[in-house]
Amino acid sequence: MEKIDVNVYGDSYPLRSGRRELTEKAARDVDGVMRLFAEKAPTFGSAKLGVLAAIQFAEKKIELEEEMASLRQIIARLNVLIGQNLQ
Repeated sequence: MEKIDVNVYGDSYPLRSGRRELTEKAARDVDGVMRLFAEKAPTFGSAKLGVLAAIQFAEKKIELEEEMASLRQIIARLNVLIGQNLQ
């Protein structure tokens, strides 16, 4: 783990990271989403913008988990078909 500083929406955050590039990209993504929300709702404070960004990222995570589960089911069915054809 290495100590790094990331900047999100004008604030610096000291973090520990096992994957510096990944953490820096995540911080840039969060910063970008917060700035997009700020353009649409300029009266919102950084805490509210952060919560909106967190909800958006959580929704995307759930979508990806659902997609992965579906793909795992497809792979399992394909493995059964392949196994049947090899007999």
